[in-house]
Amino acid sequence: MKGWEYHGLHIAAPAKDHDRVEWFPSVPRVDRVRVRDHTCCVCDEVVFELCTAGGLWFVRRLTVSAPVSVVESEWQSAREAVELWRRLLRGQAR
Repeated sequence: MKGWEYHGLHIAAPAKDHDRVEWFPSVPRVDRVRVRDHTCCVCDEVVFELCTAGGLWFVRRLTVSAPVSVVESEWQSAREAVELWRRLLRGQAR
């Protein structure tokens, strides 16, 4: 479609009773990381990425405004990371 651009998913605002995710500094552990999905990087200052590397999955959170920061969730099984991803998208975790 001409003129249509995919920005990425739009994440819901955090629910009043959302769970807090423990975020860790991003450390280069592997040569390559595959980004499986991401939220909109045009409409929001915080971007989330669902990533996989070395047989494990995690969510990366990037703050794209100054100061830039990159943190990651715990590296875990695909099932656990996809569930965290879904909870983030629904505003049930942050």
